[in-house]
Amino acid sequence: MTELTTVLTCMISAGTPIIYALVGDLIGQRTGVTSLSVEGSMLCGACVGFSVAASTGSLLLAVLCAALAGGAIGLIQAFLSISRESNMMATGFILIFFAQGLTTFFGRSQLGVSLGKSFHLAIPGLSAIPVLGPALFSQDILTYISYVIPIAAWWFLTKTRSGLLLCSVGERPEVTEAYGYHPKRLQYGAVILAGVLAGVGGAQMSVVYTMSWANNMINGRGIIASSLVILCSWKPQRAYMAAYLFGLAQALQIFFQIHEVPISMYVTLMMPYLFTLVALAIISTSKKPSMPERLKIVT
Repeated sequence: MTELTTVLTCMISAGTPIIYALVGDLIGQRTGVTSLSVEGSMLCGACVGFSVAASTGSLLLAVLCAALAGGAIGLIQAFLSISRESNMMATGFILIFFAQGLTTFFGRSQLGVSLGKSFHLAIPGLSAIPVLGPALFSQDILTYISYVIPIAAWWFLTKTRSGLLLCSVGERPEVTEAYGYHPKRLQYGAVILAGVLAGVGGAQMSVVYTMSWANNMINGRGIIASSLVILCSWKPQRAYMAAYLFGLAQALQIFFQIHEVPISMYVTLMMPYLFTLVALAIISTSKKPSMPERLKIVT
Protein backbone atom coordinates (compact mmCIF):
# COMPACT_ATOMS: atom_id res chain seq x y z
CA MET A 1 0.00 0.00 0.00
CA THR A 2 1.46 3.35 -1.04
CA GLU A 3 1.70 6.28 1.35
CA LEU A 4 -0.94 8.16 -0.64
CA THR A 5 -3.32 5.21 -0.32
CA THR A 6 -2.64 5.05 3.41
CA VAL A 7 -3.44 8.75 3.84
CA LEU A 8 -6.64 8.43 1.78
CA THR A 9 -7.72 5.37 3.77
CA CYS A 10 -7.21 7.20 7.06
CA MET A 11 -8.98 10.27 5.67
CA ILE A 12 -12.10 8.31 4.75
CA SER A 13 -12.14 6.31 8.01
CA ALA A 14 -11.74 9.47 10.12
CA GLY A 15 -14.31 11.39 8.08
CA THR A 16 -17.03 8.73 8.19
CA PRO A 17 -18.31 9.45 11.75
CA ILE A 18 -18.40 13.15 10.84
CA ILE A 19 -20.59 12.43 7.80
CA TYR A 20 -23.21 10.68 9.92
CA ALA A 21 -23.34 13.44 12.54
CA LEU A 22 -23.13 16.24 9.97
CA VAL A 23 -25.99 14.99 7.79
CA GLY A 24 -28.14 14.28 10.84
CA ASP A 25 -27.65 17.74 12.34
CA LEU A 26 -28.11 19.35 8.92
CA ILE A 27 -31.57 17.80 8.66
CA GLY A 28 -32.36 19.03 12.16
CA GLN A 29 -31.13 22.52 11.39
CA ARG A 30 -33.25 22.66 8.24
CA THR A 31 -36.25 22.51 10.61
CA GLY A 32 -34.84 25.38 12.67
CA VAL A 33 -33.28 23.40 15.53
CA THR A 34 -29.53 23.29 16.16
CA SER A 35 -28.58 20.04 17.90
CA LEU A 36 -25.21 20.51 19.55
CA SER A 37 -26.22 17.40 21.47
CA VAL A 38 -25.05 15.32 18.47
CA GLU A 39 -21.72 15.25 20.35
CA GLY A 40 -23.49 13.52 23.24
CA SER A 41 -25.35 11.24 20.83
CA MET A 42 -22.07 10.20 19.21
CA LEU A 43 -20.52 9.55 22.61
CA CYS A 44 -23.44 7.43 23.83
CA GLY A 45 -23.54 5.60 20.50
CA ALA A 46 -19.82 4.86 20.71
CA CYS A 47 -20.08 3.55 24.26
CA VAL A 48 -23.21 1.45 23.79
CA GLY A 49 -22.13 0.21 20.34
CA PHE A 50 -18.75 -0.93 21.60
CA SER A 51 -20.22 -2.63 24.67
CA VAL A 52 -22.72 -4.57 22.55
CA ALA A 53 -20.12 -5.46 19.91
CA ALA A 54 -17.69 -6.67 22.59
CA SER A 55 -20.31 -8.87 24.25
CA THR A 56 -22.11 -10.21 21.16
CA GLY A 57 -19.67 -9.85 18.27
CA SER A 58 -22.53 -8.55 16.13
CA LEU A 59 -22.03 -5.31 14.21
CA LEU A 60 -25.73 -5.09 13.31
CA LEU A 61 -26.85 -5.36 16.92
CA ALA A 62 -24.19 -2.87 17.99
CA VAL A 63 -25.36 -0.34 15.41
CA LEU A 64 -29.03 -0.75 16.33
CA CYS A 65 -28.32 -0.22 20.03
CA ALA A 66 -26.05 2.74 19.26
CA ALA A 67 -28.80 4.29 17.13
CA LEU A 68 -31.27 3.91 20.01
CA ALA A 69 -28.81 5.49 22.46
CA GLY A 70 -28.13 8.40 20.12
CA GLY A 71 -31.83 8.82 19.42
CA ALA A 72 -32.57 8.97 23.16
CA ILE A 73 -30.23 11.96 23.54
CA GLY A 74 -31.90 13.52 20.49
CA LEU A 75 -35.31 12.99 22.11
CA ILE A 76 -34.21 14.82 25.26
CA GLN A 77 -32.85 17.66 23.10
CA ALA A 78 -36.14 17.83 21.20
CA PHE A 79 -38.25 17.88 24.36
CA LEU A 80 -36.21 20.63 26.00
CA SER A 81 -35.68 22.78 22.89
CA ILE A 82 -39.06 22.35 21.19
CA SER A 83 -41.63 21.56 23.86
CA ARG A 84 -40.04 23.51 26.72
CA GLU A 85 -38.49 26.15 24.40
CA SER A 86 -35.17 26.16 26.28
CA ASN A 87 -32.08 27.71 24.71
CA MET A 88 -30.79 25.31 22.04
CA MET A 89 -27.11 26.01 22.63
CA ALA A 90 -27.32 25.72 26.42
CA THR A 91 -29.37 22.53 26.14
CA GLY A 92 -26.87 21.02 23.72
CA PHE A 93 -23.90 21.71 25.97
CA ILE A 94 -25.69 20.35 29.05
CA LEU A 95 -26.48 17.13 27.18
CA ILE A 96 -22.83 16.83 26.12
CA PHE A 97 -21.70 16.97 29.77
CA PHE A 98 -24.51 14.59 30.73
CA ALA A 99 -23.35 12.09 28.08
CA GLN A 100 -19.73 12.42 29.19
CA GLY A 101 -20.63 11.56 32.77
CA LEU A 102 -22.99 8.77 31.74
CA THR A 103 -20.53 7.06 29.41
CA THR A 104 -17.61 7.48 31.82
CA PHE A 105 -19.63 5.64 34.48
CA PHE A 106 -21.11 2.86 32.36
CA GLY A 107 -18.11 2.50 30.05
CA ARG A 108 -15.52 1.98 32.78
CA SER A 109 -15.71 -1.81 32.41
CA GLN A 110 -14.84 -1.48 28.70
CA LEU A 111 -11.60 0.44 29.22
CA GLY A 112 -8.65 -1.56 27.92
CA VAL A 113 -10.91 -4.01 26.08
CA SER A 114 -10.12 -4.67 22.42
CA LEU A 115 -12.58 -6.25 20.03
CA GLY A 116 -9.94 -8.31 18.30
CA LYS A 117 -12.28 -8.60 15.34
CA SER A 118 -12.25 -6.54 12.19
CA PHE A 119 -15.50 -5.71 10.43
CA HIS A 120 -13.78 -4.56 7.22
CA LEU A 121 -15.17 -6.03 4.04
CA ALA A 122 -13.23 -5.58 0.81
CA ILE A 123 -15.31 -5.41 -2.36
CA PRO A 124 -13.84 -7.86 -4.91
CA GLY A 125 -12.53 -6.19 -8.05
CA LEU A 126 -13.09 -2.62 -6.91
CA SER A 127 -10.64 -2.94 -4.01
CA ALA A 128 -7.92 -3.90 -6.50
CA ILE A 129 -8.05 -0.55 -8.30
CA PRO A 130 -4.66 1.15 -7.86
CA VAL A 131 -4.43 3.84 -5.15
CA LEU A 132 -8.17 4.56 -4.78
CA GLY A 133 -9.36 0.95 -4.62
CA PRO A 134 -7.99 0.03 -1.18
CA ALA A 135 -8.93 3.44 0.22
CA LEU A 136 -12.54 3.41 -0.99
CA PHE A 137 -13.47 -0.26 -1.21
CA SER A 138 -11.55 -2.00 1.58
CA GLN A 139 -13.65 -0.42 4.30
CA ASP A 140 -16.59 -1.53 6.47
CA ILE A 141 -20.30 -1.62 5.72
CA LEU A 142 -20.97 1.59 7.70
CA THR A 143 -18.42 3.46 5.60
CA TYR A 144 -20.00 2.14 2.40
CA ILE A 145 -23.40 3.34 3.62
CA SER A 146 -21.89 6.76 4.41
CA TYR A 147 -20.98 7.15 0.72
CA VAL A 148 -24.66 7.45 -0.17
CA ILE A 149 -26.10 9.16 2.93
CA PRO A 150 -25.45 12.79 1.79
CA ILE A 151 -26.97 12.13 -1.63
CA ALA A 152 -29.92 10.32 -0.04
CA ALA A 153 -30.42 13.28 2.32
CA TRP A 154 -30.28 15.73 -0.60
CA TRP A 155 -32.86 13.70 -2.54
CA PHE A 156 -35.10 13.42 0.53
CA LEU A 157 -34.98 17.14 1.34
CA THR A 158 -35.45 18.40 -2.21
CA LYS A 159 -37.41 15.72 -4.07
CA THR A 160 -39.89 14.31 -1.56
CA ARG A 161 -42.97 15.78 0.04
CA SER A 162 -41.80 14.85 3.54
CA GLY A 163 -38.43 16.52 2.98
CA LEU A 164 -39.98 19.69 1.63
CA LEU A 165 -42.28 19.81 4.65
CA LEU A 166 -39.26 19.57 6.97
CA CYS A 167 -37.58 22.43 5.13
CA SER A 168 -40.75 24.51 5.27
CA VAL A 169 -40.75 24.25 9.07
CA GLY A 170 -37.36 25.92 9.14
CA GLU A 171 -38.47 28.65 6.76
CA ARG A 172 -42.16 29.37 7.34
CA PRO A 173 -43.74 27.13 10.02
CA GLU A 174 -47.05 28.96 9.68
CA VAL A 175 -47.29 27.78 6.07
CA THR A 176 -46.64 24.18 7.16
CA GLU A 177 -49.40 24.49 9.74
CA ALA A 178 -51.75 25.97 7.16
CA TYR A 179 -51.37 22.78 5.10
CA GLY A 180 -52.52 20.73 8.10
CA TYR A 181 -49.18 19.53 9.46
CA HIS A 182 -47.84 19.99 12.98
CA PRO A 183 -44.47 21.81 12.82
CA LYS A 184 -43.30 20.61 16.24
CA ARG A 185 -43.87 16.97 15.35
CA LEU A 186 -41.77 17.38 12.24
CA GLN A 187 -39.05 19.06 14.31
CA TYR A 188 -39.16 16.20 16.82
CA GLY A 189 -38.65 13.67 14.04
CA ALA A 190 -35.73 15.61 12.54
CA VAL A 191 -33.92 16.11 15.86
CA ILE A 192 -34.37 12.46 16.88
CA LEU A 193 -33.09 11.40 13.44
CA ALA A 194 -30.04 13.62 14.00
CA GLY A 195 -29.38 11.77 17.25
CA VAL A 196 -29.84 8.37 15.58
CA LEU A 197 -27.37 9.13 12.79
CA ALA A 198 -24.88 10.61 15.26
CA GLY A 199 -25.17 7.48 17.38
CA VAL A 200 -24.38 5.31 14.36
CA GLY A 201 -21.39 7.55 13.61
CA GLY A 202 -20.16 7.08 17.18
CA ALA A 203 -20.50 3.30 16.85
CA GLN A 204 -18.50 3.37 13.61
CA MET A 205 -15.70 5.17 15.43
CA SER A 206 -15.47 2.86 18.44
CA VAL A 207 -16.37 -0.48 16.85
CA VAL A 208 -14.67 -0.17 13.45
CA TYR A 209 -12.23 2.75 13.38
CA THR A 210 -10.48 2.43 16.76
CA MET A 211 -11.90 -0.97 17.83
CA SER A 212 -11.71 0.21 21.43
CA TRP A 213 -13.42 2.43 23.97
CA ALA A 214 -11.92 5.43 25.75
CA ASN A 215 -13.55 8.08 27.91
CA ASN A 216 -14.68 11.09 25.86
CA MET A 217 -13.26 9.49 22.71
CA ILE A 218 -15.46 11.63 20.42
CA ASN A 219 -13.35 14.61 21.52
CA GLY A 220 -15.45 17.39 19.99
CA ARG A 221 -16.26 15.71 16.67
CA GLY A 222 -20.00 16.24 17.16
CA ILE A 223 -19.51 19.95 17.74
CA ILE A 224 -17.24 20.08 14.69
CA ALA A 225 -19.96 18.32 12.66
CA SER A 226 -22.48 20.98 13.72
CA SER A 227 -20.03 23.68 12.68
CA LEU A 228 -19.40 22.00 9.34
CA VAL A 229 -23.11 22.31 8.52
CA ILE A 230 -22.35 26.01 8.04
CA LEU A 231 -19.41 25.12 5.81
CA CYS A 232 -21.82 23.06 3.71
CA SER A 233 -24.25 26.01 3.52
CA TRP A 234 -26.96 23.60 4.72
CA LYS A 235 -26.57 21.54 1.52
CA PRO A 236 -26.09 17.81 2.27
CA GLN A 237 -24.25 17.04 -0.99
CA ARG A 238 -21.35 19.13 0.31
CA ALA A 239 -20.95 16.89 3.35
CA TYR A 240 -18.28 14.86 1.56
CA MET A 241 -16.02 17.89 1.20
CA ALA A 242 -16.49 19.04 4.81
CA ALA A 243 -16.16 15.65 6.50
CA TYR A 244 -13.19 14.49 4.47
CA LEU A 245 -11.44 17.81 5.02
CA PHE A 246 -11.54 17.03 8.74
CA GLY A 247 -10.52 13.43 8.00
CA LEU A 248 -7.59 14.60 5.88
CA ALA A 249 -6.31 16.76 8.73
CA GLN A 250 -6.43 13.74 11.04
CA ALA A 251 -4.71 11.56 8.45
CA LEU A 252 -1.91 14.10 8.05
CA GLN A 253 -1.55 14.27 11.82
CA ILE A 254 -0.88 10.50 11.91
CA PHE A 255 1.35 10.70 8.82
CA PHE A 256 3.55 13.40 10.38
CA GLN A 257 3.92 11.43 13.60
CA ILE A 258 4.86 8.20 11.82
CA HIS A 259 7.46 9.92 9.66
CA GLU A 260 8.75 11.99 12.59
CA VAL A 261 8.25 15.28 10.78
CA PRO A 262 9.76 18.00 13.00
CA ILE A 263 6.42 19.56 13.97
CA SER A 264 5.29 19.86 17.57
CA MET A 265 2.87 17.15 18.65
CA TYR A 266 0.55 19.85 19.99
CA VAL A 267 0.42 21.50 16.56
CA THR A 268 -0.49 18.21 14.86
CA LEU A 269 -3.22 17.61 17.44
CA MET A 270 -4.69 21.01 16.58
CA MET A 271 -4.63 20.40 12.83
CA PRO A 272 -8.16 18.96 12.35
CA TYR A 273 -9.70 21.82 14.30
CA LEU A 274 -7.43 24.42 12.70
CA PHE A 275 -8.43 23.19 9.23
CA THR A 276 -12.09 23.54 10.23
CA LEU A 277 -11.62 27.09 11.55
CA VAL A 278 -9.80 28.20 8.41
CA ALA A 279 -12.45 26.65 6.16
CA LEU A 280 -15.24 28.31 8.14
CA ALA A 281 -13.46 31.67 7.95
CA ILE A 282 -13.15 31.37 4.17
CA ILE A 283 -16.73 30.30 3.52
CA SER A 284 -18.12 32.93 5.90
CA THR A 285 -16.50 35.76 3.95
CA SER A 286 -17.07 34.40 0.45
CA LYS A 287 -20.87 34.64 0.28
CA LYS A 288 -23.96 34.65 2.44
CA PRO A 289 -24.82 31.04 3.38
CA SER A 290 -28.37 29.78 2.87
CA MET A 291 -29.27 29.65 6.55
CA PRO A 292 -32.85 28.58 7.36
CA GLU A 293 -34.99 31.54 8.41
CA ARG A 294 -35.77 30.23 11.88
CA LEU A 295 -32.05 29.84 12.64
CA LYS A 296 -31.53 33.47 11.62
CA ILE A 297 -34.11 34.50 14.18
CA VAL A 298 -32.50 32.36 16.91
CA THR A 299 -28.93 33.45 16.18
